[in-house]
Amino acid sequence: MISNVFAFHAQTHTRQANLSVRSPRRRRTASIPDDNASPVQPKQTCDDYSRLLSTACAARYLGVSVWTVRRLVYAGELPAQRGKRMRFDKRDLDRWIEGNKEIVKL
Repeated sequence: MISNVFAFHAQTHTRQANLSVRSPRRRRTASIPDDNASPVQPKQTCDDYSRLLSTACAARYLGVSVWTVRRLVYAGELPAQRGKRMRFDKRDLDRWIEGNKEIVKL
């Protein structure tokens, strides 16, 4: 029984040693962009002229994280239009900002 345990341990140890050997990395060379290629677009842009904002743009507009915006929606404090993705009206975001202002006494 004990010899089987040692044999198993030796077998797994050998497998781990073989897996830890790394293959040499390939060097990546930087390619020069083609003049006729289309420019790379950012993943998401927040337009100043659009009325409905995505969750990320609404978070940036409010100055909070995306998860804070989601928490506010789930708590019922911030209205959102649901569809395939949540969209936020800028007017609703402005109302939320006005309703949550505090006077700071120094």
